[in-house]
Amino acid sequence: MIYYGRFIDDCLGLVYAESEDQALELISSKISFDNCTIEWNVSGIECQFLDARLYKQDGKLAWMPYVKTGNNRERIPWVSHHPMDVKRGVYIGECSQLAVLCSSKENYIAAIKDLNTLYLIRGYPLQLVMSWCKKNIQERWDKRFALQTQREHDDNVLVLKSRFNDIWNWFSAAELGKAVSGYWEEWYNRASDGRYIADLSRPFLPYDPQGSDDLAEFHPGTLTCFKDRLGEDVWVPDLRKIGLLGCRWIVSRKRTTNLLDLSQVWKKTVFRKLDEAIADEGGVLPENSNNIESVELPGLNLQEPVTYIHSHFRSVSPESYHPEFGRISKTHNR
Repeated sequence: MIYYGRFIDDCLGLVYAESEDQALELISSKISFDNCTIEWNVSGIECQFLDARLYKQDGKLAWMPYVKTGNNRERIPWVSHHPMDVKRGVYIGECSQLAVLCSSKENYIAAIKDLNTLYLIRGYPLQLVMSWCKKNIQERWDKRFALQTQREHDDNVLVLKSRFNDIWNWFSAAELGKAVSGYWEEWYNRASDGRYIADLSRPFLPYDPQGSDDLAEFHPGTLTCFKDRLGEDVWVPDLRKIGLLGCRWIVSRKRTTNLLDLSQVWKKTVFRKLDEAIADEGGVLPENSNNIESVELPGLNLQEPVTYIHSHFRSVSPESYHPEFGRISKTHNR
């Protein structure tokens, strides 16, 4: 190893050996770093790596999906106000992921059945889930290792920040991009030749520096000199130099704020104010201070000023603890 510059985690190695001990000795003797401790887990039968379980089957290496301990398997519920294309896209994305995590079609079909059951439990209609499954199960399997040699779109992308709204079901961001970019491109072509028109339906007016932003905010390399109606030079920000005209327009939708989000913000604000009040007041004294016994600590000089630190703890609700997950999870995940 020529260079080692950061912490390395989740590494997988296939070692050909007669036994597990021989494989461990071989790999540990070949790979070592100064001042770095590497922990190896060796198994001659099967092992878990990230979201896959690797195992031997008929003398060959096989793999299938693996659900980690503590995974509550949350999915977007059917009653959510997420748009339908978002729900369908999440399902198709999971089909693609499961196709890569399966070495055989039998494992893939079993994983898809488990996925369909999970969506049915979340309230999705059976006919809708089966329709998504029939349209995508074979295609996702055939393209699980396909490499995209030719890019479908350009690298430049203009993202429109928006929220979930049904209007996007009938409105195309790509068509909006073509209309806006087409107008900009035609304006630059007309400005180069001085062919300005004042048509109210589609005006192409000269650039007005007085009614625009300060040009000092733009990089000098992004400006282009054009002629106005009087034949004088005027410097105009050129969108062609930053690749904005040839980019693809897409919509980035964010979930709208609901009453639960507002209540979460309110709860965090209350807890923060409570912590600040306790910190300012120096802690909370016990209700029954007569039961406190004085403890004499060795090496403590009572003549010197002593600083006391009071800690404030929030108790954990018993309803939010699930031992089967190995951690504290949310109540609504049960």
